[in-house]
Formats: sequence, structure tokens, C-alpha cells
Amino acid sequence: MTRFRSLVIQSLATLLIGSATLATNLQAQSDAITVSVPFRFAVGTTSIAPGTYQFSLPSSQFLLSVVNVKTGATKIFPVRPERQRGIEQRSRLVFRNAEGSNVLNEIHFPGTRVFSEVIQRRRSGTMEAKKPSTDDSNSVAQR
Repeated sequence: MTRFRSLVIQSLATLLIGSATLATNLQAQSDAITVSVPFRFAVGTTSIAPGTYQFSLPSSQFLLSVVNVKTGATKIFPVRPERQRGIEQRSRLVFRNAEGSNVLNEIHFPGTRVFSEVIQRRRSGTMEAKKPSTDDSNSVAQR
């Protein structure tokens, strides 16, 4: 019985230490960044006006919250975490140019090796084969 109790206590201690480590990693990733975006942009299929926005991962590494600082309007979008080689020193948004629109593609939070890639939903309907356009990208960084 004492061996069983000892095993349970060791397992719980290991679980608590592992949870604390995971919580520390998630906390570093979930810090909010505030960025002024001077142009209209899209996140998924939603068009967003120029302005100052707060970007955060409120409760999950898989959901991005975009809050308009002026109006308080909040929108939630699906994202997926991706690893990068170095630790990001500054916050940064990466946009790609898709048929004349700036589409938010990546959100980099400072102090992590992980960035969030926006999951782009495909439009339903028919698709035509076209010559691929050059994929231009723009970045907006926090000062």
C-alpha cells in the first residue's frame, strides 16, 4: 500500500511540474500585442478597416483574438502554432498580398520560438486554374 501511495504522489508531482512548465510556455505566447495597421486587411474571409488593434491568444494557442482598441469590437479567428528557428525579439504581423488585398498570414509574439499562422478558409464554389501570381508580403512591427 505504501508503494502504491508513493507512486501516486510521484505521478501527481510530475503532473504538477509538467503543467507549470506548459503554463509558463503558454503565458509567454499569450501576451497581447497592440499594433496600428495603416491599411485595410483581411483575416480569413473578414475584411478589417485600418486602425489600432490588440492581437492575443486569450485561452488557446489555436484561437486569435483581434480587438479594435477604439471601439472594443472583438473577432476570433482560428490559428495554428508554428515553430521558428530563433526567438522573436519584437512583435510582428506578416501580411501577404492576395489579389490586391492584404491578408494577415502570421502573428509573431516576442520572446518565443513559436508564431501563429492564420488558418485561411477556402471559398466554396468553383475554382479556375490561373497562372500563379507573385506572392508579395508585408510586415508590420511594433516599435
